[in-house]
Amino acid sequence: MGNSIANEKGVALACLAAIVSGISVFANSFGVLTIDATAYTFLKNILVAAILSSILLVRGNWRELFSLDKRQALMLAFIGVVGGGVAFALFFSGLAATTGAAGSFVYRLLFVFAAIIGVVWLKESFSWKKALGAFAMLGGNFLLLGNAAPLISAGALLVLGATVLWACEYAVSKKALEGLSATTVAAARMGIGAIVLLAILAAQGHIGAMASITPNSIFWIAVATGFLTLFTTLWYSALKQTSLIGATAAFTLGGIVSALLSFAFAGHALTALQAGGFLLLASGAIFIIDFGEMAKAALWARQKAFAALKF
Repeated sequence: MGNSIANEKGVALACLAAIVSGISVFANSFGVLTIDATAYTFLKNILVAAILSSILLVRGNWRELFSLDKRQALMLAFIGVVGGGVAFALFFSGLAATTGAAGSFVYRLLFVFAAIIGVVWLKESFSWKKALGAFAMLGGNFLLLGNAAPLISAGALLVLGATVLWACEYAVSKKALEGLSATTVAAARMGIGAIVLLAILAAQGHIGAMASITPNSIFWIAVATGFLTLFTTLWYSALKQTSLIGATAAFTLGGIVSALLSFAFAGHALTALQAGGFLLLASGAIFIIDFGEMAKAALWARQKAFAALKF
């Protein structure tokens, strides 16, 4: 019973994280054009690290940092360097070089890599239903990418590199979360990652880019900071509660949010092909997670929302 409730909560949180991520990726496609991509990433990430560190102190989770064993310390280092640093630098550099929803949908291929790692390393189950769902999601991505932008470009390849690294990081995070709180893992990821991003800025000779920040950049950095703080909090809580495969399948739904926002902003009506792509993506995710689990997750989220409103 306890595991079932935890899984419902995890799926619900992953879906919420997907919605936040979908909006965030769309917003970041504007923000990343206002300043050097790595500088933009560093500034918002260091702010998120500060916010999460404050939460860590308030909740008392900081005590976990003093009782880390060698394995946990190495995992947090990997999570911070790879997931919080290098992957972010690749992703936002790629996002600045792509157009439309291409960056978002390449990013949603995260599930494919996460599923492979989940089965091989984490020993998570992978049935024919999940395989069918994966093919549906790939088909949906193909239909949407085929119309949004070239499948192969320098920017898309950078986003793809970041996606692979994040799949590896999330698998390590899943292991780390077995003995650590979501707040500790998230704070370590963003804190260590910010240091790595600063080193990358220095290596590129772009430290001076932060001096050219404009009011427009400040606005988008503030927006991105809010979204990233919310996403990180939701995502690592979800990853602690449910499987890597289930969480990343739900996460794919964020691509639909990003694309719909892109279409709406551009004033374009959906074509039948694009509508089919959205349908395949949503159907694939629901098939992988299981419709019953999705329904239970929706019920859990509804109950929490009503409880919050009554409060």
